[in-house]
Amino acid sequence: MKGKSVGKADFDAIYRENVGYVYATAVKYTKNHHTAEEIVQNVFLKYYINMENTDSDAARAWLVLTTKYMALNVKRDHQKEYLVERMDIKEEIALSESVESPEEVFVRKFKEREYTKLKVDIFEALYEKNPRWYDIITITYILGKPQKEVAENMGVSLDVLHSTLYRAKQWIRKNFAEEYTHLSEA
Repeated sequence: MKGKSVGKADFDAIYRENVGYVYATAVKYTKNHHTAEEIVQNVFLKYYINMENTDSDAARAWLVLTTKYMALNVKRDHQKEYLVERMDIKEEIALSESVESPEEVFVRKFKEREYTKLKVDIFEALYEKNPRWYDIITITYILGKPQKEVAENMGVSLDVLHSTLYRAKQWIRKNFAEEYTHLSEA
């Protein structure tokens, strides 16, 4: 048998009597104060909308059961969202302070793109100027091969390799120092 229906006027009384139970249930399942507060609001909103169809004698049971399932759903959904373990408040604050602003990300990516363009320009110009310099710089600095090994593979002495590297670096500095300085200061 159905008990007595609840009118809108009775909502305040049911809210006052049960808000503590609903909140405690939400905190029990979510372990998070803010999430529990959201769940409490949603549960009471749902109850307010459906209270005319609810038995007033079973209001507490309905509220607690609805809270439990809503909290479990939220917890399940949050587990899908987080790929890392939950952090405490201090870790969250430290992380949020260390994250770059959108402007900083834009500037950093812009600079990276400009540096990449400058590298391409340097290597294209270096190849046009002297393909041997290009090979020596690429093998020594980009591929990271030992200078002694590079000299042997290119059929030159180590002293010749050093002087070639020096001349190539001087030419790069002379022709691209201004652009590099401009990028560094921007």
